[in-house]
Amino acid sequence: MPEGLKSHGQELAKEIERRTSGRCVLIADPCYGACDVDRRFSDYADVLVQFGHADIPSMQAGPDVLFVEVFMDMDISELLPRALPLLKGTVGVLTTVQHVKMLPSVVKWLEANHHRALVGKGDSRIVFEGQVLGCNISAVEPLKGLADSFLYIGSGDFHPLSVAIETSLPVVVVDPLMQEVRELGELRERILRQRHGAIVRASQAERFVVLVSTKAGQNRMEMAWSLRHLLEEHNRSADIVALEEFHPDRLLPFDADAYVSTACPRIAIDDYLRYPKPLLTPVEVEIVLGLRSWDDYRLDSIAGD
Repeated sequence: MPEGLKSHGQELAKEIERRTSGRCVLIADPCYGACDVDRRFSDYADVLVQFGHADIPSMQAGPDVLFVEVFMDMDISELLPRALPLLKGTVGVLTTVQHVKMLPSVVKWLEANHHRALVGKGDSRIVFEGQVLGCNISAVEPLKGLADSFLYIGSGDFHPLSVAIETSLPVVVVDPLMQEVRELGELRERILRQRHGAIVRASQAERFVVLVSTKAGQNRMEMAWSLRHLLEEHNRSADIVALEEFHPDRLLPFDADAYVSTACPRIAIDDYLRYPKPLLTPVEVEIVLGLRSWDDYRLDSIAGD
């Protein structure tokens, strides 16, 4: 379970045992999303039940993994009017799996308040219309050229930040948990400055370590080999290091001027201050090597098939 649901773990385990012949073991390690399937469970259990996340269809977790979505239908009636002045023209509406059941009423409210509202469907990593992941905002793709602004229902800023950087359009967050409304223009500019600084710091790097996650839905080993080949073609050395949980201390034994993360796109953005050397995304490596311009910058994503 994600951290917010773990306080319900014992109650859920008892209910499962009451209703079935099974016995439950609660996994206390962090669970960062549907991509984070703990394969160690197969050593001692017949099935893994992951609460709070929707399946990633293209990941093909297998029949021994069950995903149980948790939907939260929260009252945002006092927040929506505060978002209205920040929205422009046609509005694309996005959210996470927890709030997808709220989208029809949000669309209806926007249209009653003179805004055409659109909801897009993402690629094969996405289950629901309007759903975005931290690693995948493909629900935005069918709305490009149609939406003038975006409304995101959910907590946290990373998911909508990706939309703001990808589209350069106004993105307004209605946060049901914090009961607040915010526009991401200032945050977008600050993160872009941080990422530009990381790219500049890495521009003179000669030795790179390319990091690969062993988590089932984040493992991009093929990409890591491609990046290593690309770096070597441009007279930089590169080694590939695989690990399950990324932490700066675990990289201390390895000689590097810069790191490249092929795992969850959030790591390079959220954790960059924890690393003493630049931590880049694959897109940023292309900019360092002169293969992509800064004007074509976007956050990393993990696409479906």
